[in-house]
Amino acid sequence: MIRYLCLFILSLAGLSSLRATHIVGGEITYKCLGNNNYEITLTVYRDCYNGQPWFDNPARVGVYEKGSDSVLVRNLALPYNAFSNDTLPIVLNNPCLTVPPDVCVHKATYKTTVNLPFNPKGYILVYQRCCRNKLIRNLPDPLNTGISFVAEISAQSQQECNNAATFINWPPVAICIHQPIDFDHAATDPDGDSLSYRLCTPFNGPDSLLPLPSPPLAPPYPELIWQDPPYNLLNLLGGDPLKIDPYTGFMTGVPNTIGNFVVGVCVDEYRDGELLSTTRRDFQYNVADCGQPNAAFFLPEILCDTLNVKFTNKSTNTDTYTWYFDWENHPDWRSTDFSPMFTYPDTGSYTIALIAAPGLPCADTFFQVIQLVETDAMLSVSADPEEIMSGDTSQLLANLPGAVSYNWVVNNTLSALTIADPLAFPPETSTYTVTALLPNGCRKTGSVTVRVPPPICAEPLIFFPTGFSPNGDGENDVLQMESSLVITKVYWAVYNRWGERIFEADSLDDFWDGMYKGQPQPAETYGFFLRVQCEEGQPEFIKKGNVTLLR
Repeated sequence: MIRYLCLFILSLAGLSSLRATHIVGGEITYKCLGNNNYEITLTVYRDCYNGQPWFDNPARVGVYEKGSDSVLVRNLALPYNAFSNDTLPIVLNNPCLTVPPDVCVHKATYKTTVNLPFNPKGYILVYQRCCRNKLIRNLPDPLNTGISFVAEISAQSQQECNNAATFINWPPVAICIHQPIDFDHAATDPDGDSLSYRLCTPFNGPDSLLPLPSPPLAPPYPELIWQDPPYNLLNLLGGDPLKIDPYTGFMTGVPNTIGNFVVGVCVDEYRDGELLSTTRRDFQYNVADCGQPNAAFFLPEILCDTLNVKFTNKSTNTDTYTWYFDWENHPDWRSTDFSPMFTYPDTGSYTIALIAAPGLPCADTFFQVIQLVETDAMLSVSADPEEIMSGDTSQLLANLPGAVSYNWVVNNTLSALTIADPLAFPPETSTYTVTALLPNGCRKTGSVTVRVPPPICAEPLIFFPTGFSPNGDGENDVLQMESSLVITKVYWAVYNRWGERIFEADSLDDFWDGMYKGQPQPAETYGFFLRVQCEEGQPEFIKKGNVTLLR
């Protein structure tokens, strides 16, 4: 039992590995060689980027007797020919459009010859695969939707050795949103039969549970179910709906949605007014934003005290440019660099022109006038005084002859931001920057630094009383050190007249209440020693002295 279970699991794993998410489209046709021999041609297209696996080798084509019982006649194995593999070129019919990225389609063509004795019921040829490309928008479940390429050889086709109509060109790999589709789906017929074209719904195929049936499943084959609304056979892409000329096969339409869309085209072959055969084409349109050239660059309108100008290109959707550095007067001042540098001979007004995609009908041009201005004015900034203690102020003064306005960089330690002479009250060393504007549009920037040295670790910021009175009246009842500085270490001690240490402290919160060994000490003078360490980098503060205890 365990053995059979393992085999079942392995078979499921094998089926899963066969599941494809790459099918883009294809078609199957036949050619009569005489004596009941037929050349079968299968063309398959796959997405290079968004799916796997590679092309089937071999590709299985089932040949069924047409009828209600659908008897399998042949299970053809068409070998993969690596030389038939080709990457389709991406060709846009408008040179102004840009090829979209990540769009790629491979094509493989399979051929074989088979002998099919005359059968009045006719034959059905079919190739099947699952699954379609995951990016398709007009199908509800593309990753679980298969594909069936089907061709029919009727009794009349067998009797008259008919050849199926074959499409001449494969549709473009990529088309552009909001751009008209103009493509010729014309087919050729070696027998000279009348051809009629129409949009048709492609056939569905196997699902992800059985992605590659061998032989392919028997007919009939259901048509795809569209993601309706908004998509159906009358509106396959959105926008201006696809239409096909029934006489020429010429397709038109204008898509308005980016994405991948399944499309079906059928060409019906008539002889003497009777339908003889139908060739079905199943394919995808990849609608992308192809963009159009847009010229743009960045440059201030006024440049001061320089003749060397660096241009910053902001153009899109093209890689060809022509710059004109003085459009009206010097057409020979030009460059084809992306972001060029140009040195002007003198100050003045110049019209700059940038042409994106020059020479194409969609070329875009961007103009801007710049002023090159020279000024001798110098901006000076002073601070008085340049060094202050924390809590004090310094008078700033910006001076640029002829300036029409001043703007200081936002700082909450300035009294004002739009005057030349604000007051600064920094708590620590600070730099202040100001920009002055001249009538010609030039700007000058300057800065000044106000130094605020850290407070000194010494008196009066460190205070130790000279006396106290521990009499319980609520005033000066204890001896305690005080400081407005940031203290990292503190130590102080009190000594009596015999040099005996009767109290010591190592915290700002410590205090002496005049007691020693549980006894009040007499009213007299005592010695003290004090050591304080402030912020890192400052010298230690040490003091010795006397303190008087009063009763």
